[in-house]
Amino acid sequence: MQEYISVGALNEYIGSLLENDDLLQGVWVKGEISGFRLYQQSGHMYFTLKDGEAAVSCVMFRSRTSSLKFKPEDGMEVLLFGSVAVFSKQGKYQLYAEKMLPFGVGNLFLYLEQLKKELAQKGYFAEERKKPLPTVVNRIGVVTSQDGAALRDILKVLHERQPGVEVVIVHSSVQGIEAPRELAAGLRALNQYAQVDLIIIGRGGGSMEDLMAFNSEEVVEAIYESAIPVISAVGHEVDFCLSDLAADVRAATPTQAAQLAVPDRFQLQQDLEKLKRSLLRGINRNLEKRSETLDRLMMRKIWYDPQLLLEKQFVGLEEKKLRLQKAIQEIINSRQYSLQIATAGLDNLSPLKVMARGYAMLTQGDRLISSVDDLAADGELTARLSDGKLNLLIKSKEKL
Repeated sequence: MQEYISVGALNEYIGSLLENDDLLQGVWVKGEISGFRLYQQSGHMYFTLKDGEAAVSCVMFRSRTSSLKFKPEDGMEVLLFGSVAVFSKQGKYQLYAEKMLPFGVGNLFLYLEQLKKELAQKGYFAEERKKPLPTVVNRIGVVTSQDGAALRDILKVLHERQPGVEVVIVHSSVQGIEAPRELAAGLRALNQYAQVDLIIIGRGGGSMEDLMAFNSEEVVEAIYESAIPVISAVGHEVDFCLSDLAADVRAATPTQAAQLAVPDRFQLQQDLEKLKRSLLRGINRNLEKRSETLDRLMMRKIWYDPQLLLEKQFVGLEEKKLRLQKAIQEIINSRQYSLQIATAGLDNLSPLKVMARGYAMLTQGDRLISSVDDLAADGELTARLSDGKLNLLIKSKEKL
């Protein structure tokens, strides 16, 4: 019988092929919405995305639709970002949308995605290069519009939380053609000034077009190059600007940036009081413990009968004295024995000892004679015995 698989198995297999395709698991698709349906009970959206050549079924679940900033409708041209998978019950593939943008904004978004990728490859967003915010801040630099609400919010919060902090304001446009250059110049000016502990750069909210200065490569590069920690504070809580990715810390709003920059003095006072109480408790516990130890020590006999301790020490001292004397005597005995052995050895080697056995030592003047070749037949020499010496005249010699 020919082998076969079920329809469900076939759909699952095709689905696995699609799900393992990297391209289809993160793809942007442009098209026109058709047959749009929003189910109020579930919150899911179902529609067809089409162009002049083809169409594809799409679904966007409630968890994704809640982030939409516009109302989709038939005939609207959009950009969808999502993944492709098979709806196994019907055996058809669908595009499961995660993001939806009107096509005009979509073009801008795609540009930003491309720029983001390029800047990421340069290392501008690397986490390991991000600097921690200082714990003590005396002077803060702010790069923003001097006329904007963002600056007023920052100054208000800073004054409330830490009235003594100084603020250096660098005015800059926050939107328009000149804004990227001015923002970057403001960052570099504060770094050259080098008298601030951290920098806040930002503005209030706005449309994507309004925020484009904070998506510029010029500003991202200046943030990346800053030797002073930077907080990016662009007032948009949902999406991120590229300046947020490059900054050391991202704040959702200028107000939050000021809150991150300096601690709340009232909270610091409360923390200080808490630490003070904890320190006092620790000191008291330590004193009680030391006092208890002292009480136990004072109960020992040494304090009311010190003679007992001295007697024990005298006994120990006497024992050590005896051991020392014994050790010294053992060393003396050992050295005396070694000396006796050495003396006996030297005595055996003495010429006097040899001559006592009947031998004589022959000399001629100061020269010791050891061979008949050293003397003439009619020469004179001296023979030294153990108890005296003889003066001899050689009548003849014979070599053995």
